[in-house]
Amino acid sequence: MRLRIGFIGVGAMGLSHVKSIHERCAEHAEVVAICSNNDANIQKVLAVAPGIRVYHDEKELIHSELDAIFVSTPNFTHVPLALEILKARKHLFLEKAVGINREECLQLLDVADKTDQVLMIGHELRYSAYFQKVKELVDAGEIGKPQMVWCREFRGPFSKKSQDWIQDSRKSGGALVDKNCHHFDLMNWWVGSRPKRVCAFGGNAVGKVIGGDYQVLDHATVSFEYENNVRGTLQLCMFAPDLQGEDLEMGIIGDKGIIQTRISKIQLLVWKRNAEKKEPIVYDVAAKKGEGWGNHLGFDEIHEAFIQAIREKKRPLTTVRDCIDGTLLAIAAEESIKSKGIVEIH
Repeated sequence: MRLRIGFIGVGAMGLSHVKSIHERCAEHAEVVAICSNNDANIQKVLAVAPGIRVYHDEKELIHSELDAIFVSTPNFTHVPLALEILKARKHLFLEKAVGINREECLQLLDVADKTDQVLMIGHELRYSAYFQKVKELVDAGEIGKPQMVWCREFRGPFSKKSQDWIQDSRKSGGALVDKNCHHFDLMNWWVGSRPKRVCAFGGNAVGKVIGGDYQVLDHATVSFEYENNVRGTLQLCMFAPDLQGEDLEMGIIGDKGIIQTRISKIQLLVWKRNAEKKEPIVYDVAAKKGEGWGNHLGFDEIHEAFIQAIREKKRPLTTVRDCIDGTLLAIAAEESIKSKGIVEIH
């Protein structure tokens, strides 16, 4: 019997989730219902999966006859909807971030730890063979003991969202929470430790959309330290020109070498310390970019993993407990920028 799936929020991301389930997972799952009040978005979904039920109230969809629900709504609605869905005994695919403040994150963690429903956070990058290869190389000791990790993303501004919620830190949690919880999550995973303190600087130089005290930042530099004493940095710019090739670089440095991403070619570059050859070892990874919004690595794989986790009662790779530290680090970095001080992450 196929799993009956519902979707709350069918903007660009939600529509991509609908398409992936409908087109790639149809053997084991079916798109049954959506909840939206945007007529244009509803019509786009009906063009993909005609005949589905359309709800205009989230609670009606949540308490209908469904096995699982995808939530792709503004960040400030994630935890309230998640709590209602888990209470209704439905499996849940929850888009990142885990929450927009520390209290929300810990509340969801507490509930998630007590449920036997599948709750998968939408950190699709972990499901890509590309980023898994980094983890494999680190764990195999290819660069020795990790000492530093970094992320650099210079890109254009956020895409337009309904009522500009993503530009309002009260609704999004801030740019670092919405945008970079992905990258903090990957770095936490590679390092295998929890972040313990952070110091960050940032502001808004160009992207003044809503203005005022709650306008999200458009650039930042973040320094952080893990419990195992690995140090990390993240640089973000949201007003860079459109560059040819990749706009994201990540890497990890150990006492015996370096791993660096070359995402534009789906390659990893590895330099060995004190090696005779100065050229890097190049790993061409058999990984593909997803077909959904943003073409993110791992986007296709995460849907298959969600269905498998439900059918096989299998623990996902991205539970709340696995991913909460990426969101908490981003929240603490936003706090550090506001307070102009070092923030401890407990």
